[in-house]
Amino acid sequence: MAASPSHRTDVTFREYFESVRERPVYVVLGVQGSGTNLLGRILVRAFGFSVLQDRSMVFNAAVRLGTSPSRAAVAREIAGFRALLAPSTFDRIRGRKFLRQSEPFVGIFTELTPSAIRSGADFVRLIYAYRAYSLGMREMAIKSDDIWEHIDEIDTVLPNRRIILLTRDFRDNLLLVGGKHFGPVEPICAAQYVKRQFELYDAEYRRAGVNGFHVRFETFVEAPRRFIDDFARHFGMVPVADPDAALRTFRFRPNKIAKWKQLDAQTLAWCEGLLEEELRAYGYALTSPAAALPSRATMLAARIRDVVRRAPQKLRQIALHLKG
Repeated sequence: MAASPSHRTDVTFREYFESVRERPVYVVLGVQGSGTNLLGRILVRAFGFSVLQDRSMVFNAAVRLGTSPSRAAVAREIAGFRALLAPSTFDRIRGRKFLRQSEPFVGIFTELTPSAIRSGADFVRLIYAYRAYSLGMREMAIKSDDIWEHIDEIDTVLPNRRIILLTRDFRDNLLLVGGKHFGPVEPICAAQYVKRQFELYDAEYRRAGVNGFHVRFETFVEAPRRFIDDFARHFGMVPVADPDAALRTFRFRPNKIAKWKQLDAQTLAWCEGLLEEELRAYGYALTSPAAALPSRATMLAARIRDVVRRAPQKLRQIALHLKG
């Protein structure tokens, strides 16, 4: 069980920080709907990870700071981080992003000061480390769905990192994107969305070489213990809990696999045509005898339908913002 911030008394943060200064930050990469939340929970329970889900807000702040920020720039980003932890009612109504779990950061501003930060990399490492320290965790990870926006800056922000790439049958993934409150609803539009994001994540994973690890969502459902064993072996880790006991706290549902079979034959053929390269590269067999790219006219009609179908989605977003 992770310790709460108020109960961490065995070492000071500075002592902890020195002990993790050279440890890598693990970056979970996966298109929305691929199962990154489940992966994060397994990392927490089996390996003692602190997994920050912040929609890349801290990462993006580090991008803005760069390699040699002024003290004034650092102070602005610290103030911005403070606002993420305690947003005003007006911020909530406007729909501004904020951190929903701020408890692990109680006391952080004693450590997060302009004099302690010399770069964006310093900024993120201190924040990630403080959260891990508060929760009594030994490893640091981030799961940021929006990291694709500035993933080209990852060398500057996280020079010492490990990459965990999660794939889910891309046909299932596009259906899950269509059910979110933000993404395309039409299947072939959602297929394009999945393809654009995954291309960025795939490139970063391949660039990572031996510092990268790939897992399929289907493995969690069919053989979750295999994931724990393979992950531990690849990164030289020892689980902090009995793997089988940790996995018994999860409910893996086989009915979450192959939902793409509900697509009509023509739509499935178009989606497989759009995602053929990704499906083949990661071992997902195509089933359409006539998989082909949709025509321009077909894509245009789909985009028009998508705009119309997303109107209720946007109204729900507005209602959620007003609700705060």
